[in-house]
Formats: sequence, C-alpha cells, structure tokens
Amino acid sequence: MTILLLGVFILYNINPAQYWFMPKCPFKLITGLSCPGCGIQRAIHAFVHGRFAEAISYNYYLAYSGPYALAFVVVWLMPDNNTRERIKKVIENKYIVDFYIVSFSIWFVVRNILDL
Repeated sequence: MTILLLGVFILYNINPAQYWFMPKCPFKLITGLSCPGCGIQRAIHAFVHGRFAEAISYNYYLAYSGPYALAFVVVWLMPDNNTRERIKKVIENKYIVDFYIVSFSIWFVVRNILDL
C-alpha cells in the first residue's frame, strides 16, 4: 500500500510527459506500438489533478480497467468477512477474468489500428 501511495504522490507532483527520467513503455520503445497500458502514468497525473476527461483520453480502456483494478484494492484492504469473500468471488469469477483478458487483447489491436 505504501508503494501505491508513493507512486500516486510522485505522479501528483511530477508530470511524466515533461521529464525524461520518468519510465517509458518498453514495448512501445521496441515495437513502436502502444500497449494496452500506455498512457497510465499521464492518466493518473491528470486524474489526481481532477482532470478526469483528460485522464480517460490518455487510455480509454482505463474507464473499464481502473474500476476493476480498484475493486481488487478494496478487497485487499477489507477485513476477512463474508462480504469480502462475496466480492472476491465476483471479481475473480472465471468469466469476468476471461472477459477482461479478451477485451484487453481487443483494445491492444483497436488502439493501434485507430491510433488511439
């Protein structure tokens, strides 16, 4: 959790588009193609500054993957109880995970064809 908060703190204070030392996507550097996660650093920077539309514009897939990832964080932080187990069963359901993987792959193709 500390690492997550540190990352958000850094991205709040440093715009990754303006500094050369911020990590770049190795997949994009090697292939020239945008991976499904490209733009996440810039999106988080915009999001924590309250620029939600700009954040989504960096990577449209974040509108789906962001809440899904947040659900895992919430479950991780919850105390062990029945509610936690019920939520965990939903987000770790085979069909939901399969849908995520398929949509992730489709997003990879679509964003490179349409240059999004």
